[in-house]
Amino acid sequence: MKKIAVVTVLAGLAGALSVPAPGLAARQAAPALDVFDIFYRNVKDYGVKLVDWQGYLANPYVELTVRAPKTPGIAYPLTVDLKAEGTSRLMLNMPSELTATGATKTFTLTGPADREVVRLAIHSKQGPGQDERHKWLMRTTDATGATITQSMPIMVQQDEKTPLKPTIPIDFDYRYDTITRYFADPGVRTAAETAVRNWFAFFDLKPFDTVPAGDEVNKLPGDDWQNEVEATNAKPYKGMYVFFRGIQTPYSTGYPTINGKFHTQNGKPTPYHRSTSMILEYDEQLMKLVSSPADEDWYKTDLGQVIDVHGLVMHEYGHAVAFHSDWEGMAKYVESKGRDDQEVIDYQGYPVPLDTSYHVPGDEPYWDRLSGQSGGWRHVFPTRQWELTKLTLLIAENAGWKLNKKLTPFLKPSIETASVKAGKAGAAYDQRLQAKGGVPFYDWQVTGGALPEGLTLDRFTGAITGKPVKAGTSAFTVQLRDYDKLSTPVTREYSLTVNA
Repeated sequence: MKKIAVVTVLAGLAGALSVPAPGLAARQAAPALDVFDIFYRNVKDYGVKLVDWQGYLANPYVELTVRAPKTPGIAYPLTVDLKAEGTSRLMLNMPSELTATGATKTFTLTGPADREVVRLAIHSKQGPGQDERHKWLMRTTDATGATITQSMPIMVQQDEKTPLKPTIPIDFDYRYDTITRYFADPGVRTAAETAVRNWFAFFDLKPFDTVPAGDEVNKLPGDDWQNEVEATNAKPYKGMYVFFRGIQTPYSTGYPTINGKFHTQNGKPTPYHRSTSMILEYDEQLMKLVSSPADEDWYKTDLGQVIDVHGLVMHEYGHAVAFHSDWEGMAKYVESKGRDDQEVIDYQGYPVPLDTSYHVPGDEPYWDRLSGQSGGWRHVFPTRQWELTKLTLLIAENAGWKLNKKLTPFLKPSIETASVKAGKAGAAYDQRLQAKGGVPFYDWQVTGGALPEGLTLDRFTGAITGKPVKAGTSAFTVQLRDYDKLSTPVTREYSLTVNA
């Protein structure tokens, strides 16, 4: 009898274990999280698209919202370990870390109403390159210790990444680098020249009248900006002449030459100073100055400890080429606190003043609206290198420079497909609408009329696909939005004929 009872009890226990306790099955894995973009599309399957703009420029970021699904039984809190993996150039908004293989970030969702806004960007690449494909890896751990790992693609569009070159010659003079001899290092020299050329690559200019040798007179400082030396151009030139000199203290900067002479074109005066100076200095006890790293190594720099020459010169030479009181147009811009520059206001959404040292203020909301970067110490993303931004270039126009508005960072979004091809009833149809300009993680929608029955428009790709059901002609309106909250949607009307 006892043996039978024991067997019966064990059988009953086994039966009880075979039935999951309420909520146990849900905790076998943490919940898969949703990722929404600014158009309220769930992108967790399709992924996201970044753009590497034409030229060496801080790229725009995409803003995404991560949240748990609205299902019962989720064991909060949820700890999310996020990695943008595939290249060191990937960045996530602060707090986050940069690594050789990508950016990492951790956050917590405390309940069903909680969500996390994540910003994702990629550091620009010098020169041409192929479109890239990386990964968004998201590991979620719930309160029970259960986990789930999700992956989605990060697509990077190399937006016409052909090397940009200045349209005027740039001459560099190192003869007066006699104090520190920083520029005796070929790497420092190359990085400094690249930074200067990157500024002029965005300007639409033609060569000036020739300045004879010895005709351009400049003053260059010594240590503590004492003991000036007089410098002149060693050879004739018809572009920009740049004097480089290293000193010990107290700071680096750049400035235009103030000697009452300006460039001329065909004998007519221009607003352009004939030469500029770049003065390089850094605290050798506190930081290390390195030649600009390769694109994949830029994350190793750390402002305040390890400063790359390219980033430092890019920032400081900005004072020589535009951000200085000796540029008449910039002085007027400062006086008006940016209220007279409608193009900057249209881009940023409000006037952008400059401070007393002719810097864009280092705090929000004055970071470049699309890239989250600034020419100073603080950014949306970890600060590793000073970069040119679209905002700084738009402000630099006030010095008199004409920007090349045909470059992709300055193009407004537009639908390029003029018409759509005809289809055939019952046959597969595929027509991809093309767009350019703006920030190209586009959203496509039909906002008027209707596609022929059986066809749909993919919101991500702009592809019209399917099998038309019957013959006829349909008129419809397509709306394009780019990934810029302030840009105006554009539309185009189409007529699609389906033959029998």
